[in-house]
Amino acid sequence: MGRKKRIPLQYIGVREHKTKEEMIVVHPNDPSTRMLSEIYNGIEGVTVFDSWEQREDILKAIAAAPKDEPILLLGHGCPSGLLDMRHGLVIKDSDADLLKDRPNLVGIWCYASSYAFTHGHKGFFSGMFISELPEAFVNCIDASEEEIDDNAWNFSIRFGRLLREGVPLRDIAGILMDPCYIDSDLTEFNYSRLTWRPQGDEPLPPASAVEYF
Repeated sequence: MGRKKRIPLQYIGVREHKTKEEMIVVHPNDPSTRMLSEIYNGIEGVTVFDSWEQREDILKAIAAAPKDEPILLLGHGCPSGLLDMRHGLVIKDSDADLLKDRPNLVGIWCYASSYAFTHGHKGFFSGMFISELPEAFVNCIDASEEEIDDNAWNFSIRFGRLLREGVPLRDIAGILMDPCYIDSDLTEFNYSRLTWRPQGDEPLPPASAVEYF
């Protein structure tokens, strides 16, 4: 567990409360997802968990967090949960009840939306999100490694800037899902599979559950 440098934060559209933890981030350490740290770097009150070895502490922190506590789950994954590529699932199907009825839940990993759909979670989620060249190849997307990197970095930087500006999560989702950002087959693939689930019973975006890992 580690603390990030504190700067003033306009809380992300929810009521500020006096707790030790203001935002929980689970982002397993992996060079290929380092750009996702741009989402939370520099935000006040963030507790970052970065490995499978911290799984017990992660579950305790989530269980103790108020329902409106922002929880960001970031990295690689599958429909069954969030992965630490070195060890296995950090967030599993068996943890789903801890994440229920949390309106500020964010899942940015491949097939996070499928996980949310299965368990009826509220929040903002990605579907299959191409962040590496082999993923583009198997999903028939013509893009260079540089284009893939730029796409992932731009998404993360934009997301992080909106958080730091205090934009409510529902509005962040709308901004990030705006078709104006779609300028290639790659961005169309990634951005059209983002989903905002305010009620927890919304359908998956088209084709989200039938693509390749």
